[in-house]
Amino acid sequence: MKRHSKSSILFNKIDIRLSKVFYGNTTGFMRNMQGRNQVLTKIDENIKNTDPELYSVVKYGFTKFQNSYDESMIKSLQNKFQSLIENDNYSKPIAEYNNKIYSRMINEPYKIFPELSKLITNDVLSFLSKYYTSNFTIKHIQCHRNYSVPLEIRKEHEMFSNFWHFDLDPTSQIKYFVYLSNVTEKDGPFHVQSKDRTHELIKMGFGNRTNYKLPQNILEDPTYVKKMTGPSGTSFFGNATTCLHRAGDLEDNHFRDAITFTIDPSDEPIGVNWIEKVKPHPSQSSEYITSKEN
Repeated sequence: MKRHSKSSILFNKIDIRLSKVFYGNTTGFMRNMQGRNQVLTKIDENIKNTDPELYSVVKYGFTKFQNSYDESMIKSLQNKFQSLIENDNYSKPIAEYNNKIYSRMINEPYKIFPELSKLITNDVLSFLSKYYTSNFTIKHIQCHRNYSVPLEIRKEHEMFSNFWHFDLDPTSQIKYFVYLSNVTEKDGPFHVQSKDRTHELIKMGFGNRTNYKLPQNILEDPTYVKKMTGPSGTSFFGNATTCLHRAGDLEDNHFRDAITFTIDPSDEPIGVNWIEKVKPHPSQSSEYITSKEN
């Protein structure tokens, strides 16, 4: 186990405190500073009518995206996903409790599932070119299936990022999500709070994913929580570093299949063969697994 020095622990505490004060999140002051000049942080109100998706992602931190996916393409990707996700030769469990699996991921999808590149259409690239003031790259691809977790377990144990949190990455990063299964409120949709609401919750005293320090009814206030539902092929952008978010809880016998593309600023323009430059996500490590026992 990696040990942290007293100085690094103190630095992290100061970094998070400054992050709360100046940016209204717990991502870290340095991560907020890193790359902020490479993305739009302010937007003209007139854009709300002419480009509502760009307006939404800059103003609120997330947006549904009206993609141009063909139904037959989505069906083909679904079939491939389903052939891989529960095959131990191509995927692995990443969340278990008492030897029961609650989440799986496909290993190195950029290698064994290159058809996913079809999801990054010209429309997606055009959107990203407006959001970034620099070049950008697709750094990671993740393919997850989440399963239902009994209430008595999920209240105490986080199985698949189902506690409210921020991603600890530079705030210049954005994620693009695509569902490969139908997602209703029963299927654990992505939950997200706007940047403004996130700031309010920080001011109210939000702590962290292991200790909210706020009542559940405040965090789950339906006035503010956006649940990303939709049929297979639904897609959306979200800044997971500046918006509080979590994976939703699934009802019994339900599952959710989703693809996540992680996008970062880059020194070079994105190429036609961008998938060949995708890097392994830390979760691809053989040691990465959430396993708990009574």
